[in-house]
Amino acid sequence: MKKEFSKNTTEVFAKTMFHYVPDILKYIDEIKDPRKGHNYSMRYLIMSEILMFLSEGKSQRFTETAYKDTKYLENIGKIIKEEVKKIPDAEIYTDVFSRILGEEIEEFQYKINHQMIRNKIYEESKVMGKYNMVLDASRFQKAHYEVSEEWLSQTKEEKTTWYISMLELKLIANEMAVSIMNEMIRNKDKKRENETEEELKNKSEEEIKQDCELNATKRLLPKFKEKYPRLPVRIIGDSLYPCIEIMKMLEELKLEYIFVLKDKRLPTLTEEFLNLVSLPEGSRHLVENEKEVILTMWENEIEYQGIKTNIIRQIKRNKENGKYAIWMWMTNREITKNNINKIIYCAKLRDYIENQGFREQKVTSGIDLEHVYSKNVKAIKVIYTIIQITHLILQIIEHSDICGEFNKKYGSVKVFRRQFYAYLTREYANIKIIQIKIQIRFNKSTLTYSNYIEKR
Repeated sequence: MKKEFSKNTTEVFAKTMFHYVPDILKYIDEIKDPRKGHNYSMRYLIMSEILMFLSEGKSQRFTETAYKDTKYLENIGKIIKEEVKKIPDAEIYTDVFSRILGEEIEEFQYKINHQMIRNKIYEESKVMGKYNMVLDASRFQKAHYEVSEEWLSQTKEEKTTWYISMLELKLIANEMAVSIMNEMIRNKDKKRENETEEELKNKSEEEIKQDCELNATKRLLPKFKEKYPRLPVRIIGDSLYPCIEIMKMLEELKLEYIFVLKDKRLPTLTEEFLNLVSLPEGSRHLVENEKEVILTMWENEIEYQGIKTNIIRQIKRNKENGKYAIWMWMTNREITKNNINKIIYCAKLRDYIENQGFREQKVTSGIDLEHVYSKNVKAIKVIYTIIQITHLILQIIEHSDICGEFNKKYGSVKVFRRQFYAYLTREYANIKIIQIKIQIRFNKSTLTYSNYIEKR
């Protein structure tokens, strides 16, 4: 067992960040500063926001009081390699973040992810030569009053809630859900092309949610392909995404996909599949063990509105209680007896965006995605991206060996964050310890297909 790197959690954070993204300060410097003159550098504003989220803070008002008369300024000065004499007023963050171009903060996130991918940090997570990336949307910030016209709204039991929704593309690797790119869902996304206001009024909440996510997806995926033109990936999504517009777009972008398919989503396609696999020559595979009976059926090149796709249906019967579970997926990758289990494994990685991704950010880590961090739409994009970068560093600390055995030492990410705040404000970080070279490895139980097979 590896001896832990340091008990000082400020040093653990800084070492992890500079180990995996040694050029992060340079990347921050490359963000165009909208100010002509300033007392606080972009390095300070971005990094102090990261430290705030790690310290369980929910606004820069928090830093004005919680960090005052502590060792915070000297510690952040060591991290950003600048002398900082005073904590800025909270208004400075909103002013600067609201003027940073969306492309600038997206480029910042891209540079971090590109460095991680280029250094092959996630290489072992590839299945059939491709990285697995999951598409899904989540609420970010929620209020009980109308904040701006850009915010979405939902009414239940005569109570209206306003919120921001973000569409995420996350890479599933090493038991982590890493934000690769995001797209804000706006009010205009409620409408389909050429849809009238009257038609919009008659739509259900579920129909509006679907159109919002699909319209945002049409912007996000081409942007992703432009940024990562040669990255081998597959896009994984839930039952919302099987539709002809998304299927055609993925074919044009030359992106592999695996989507959950429900009987009522594309009923004519499902019906044709069931007719084909019921024939004597239909492809099927039966497995029986002590606990269950598993029947897997598949069919390739089923035509749907000019596009060919492939479908899998798996039925499991529990021998103990006699209950059945049925799943269906569609993919543009050819299904064979040799790769079908790998395709199903990839399809089920979708759960990680809910558990390791959104749920951890909303509940278990204490970041609290639904807190109102800003009312300015432009600033919201910057803050959300900084949260995703913070979460990336937290996940690396949790799933690597830099702290020894993380769960035994801290028990949860929340405990680590509280200790981080204590060390950041009460103990001076040793810059020499941060600068020493060490190896950081991910835990052996890391999420890979080979480990999954061994555990079955």
